[in-house]
Amino acid sequence: MKKGFWRKVAFVLKKTNILTIALLTAMLIAAAPVLAWFSMRKHLDAYAPISAPESLYVGAGHRDIENETFEDIRYLYFDGIDATKNLEYWDHVFCVYGKAISHFKLQIAHTTNNQFSYEIYPASESRVETPGSIRYVTHTATPEAFYYSIDGEALAGTFLNKTTDDGKELGILDPENTYFSQTYHNYTNVNKYAVPIYWQTTTSQVGDRRTDFVRYYILRVRMNGKNANDRETDVICIAAKSYSQ
Repeated sequence: MKKGFWRKVAFVLKKTNILTIALLTAMLIAAAPVLAWFSMRKHLDAYAPISAPESLYVGAGHRDIENETFEDIRYLYFDGIDATKNLEYWDHVFCVYGKAISHFKLQIAHTTNNQFSYEIYPASESRVETPGSIRYVTHTATPEAFYYSIDGEALAGTFLNKTTDDGKELGILDPENTYFSQTYHNYTNVNKYAVPIYWQTTTSQVGDRRTDFVRYYILRVRMNGKNANDRETDVICIAAKSYSQ
């Protein structure tokens, strides 16, 4: 597992300095291993791989624990999103997997050029397609199809730095704000739509302290009936942070 982890880190460091999912309103593409954003003191920390006490990762679709294979986060494709279409939402599956982690919280940060909103639902995996399920095909030598369905209510969470300006939801642009200052330090020449909104689940998700585990989720991107600009680009980051209970 360590060999695969460092191979992913090397790939990401070569391609980009920050590990994000780049969200284009016409097309979203993803390429990022798991990041930790918040320190144990609950404030924004430097971007860094999680390494406690064993391993915790965010991946795309299917994770095969028995054969120790996984779908890299770069396969979390968003090419089906078209902001010019009058759609209510788009769904995309991802997973959190790891070992010897008892509990974890999910975190989202996103910019606000377009007024999309984001929800995370727990999901179940099946080999059988059902109405409303999301089809995911693995990127293995012999591709396999899996289907994912929402299995519960949207995860409750808290916005850590959201404000409203002229009816638009934005991140707080204020050097005195903890999240702004720890993201941009003393730099204040920042477009208000580029200030990320930070969100975190209010309750911990259950992992497994004894062995390997995988938990599936569906990220729902809502357009909210608002106008979107297909020339604008937004960024969304998904992370998982280990927590003890």
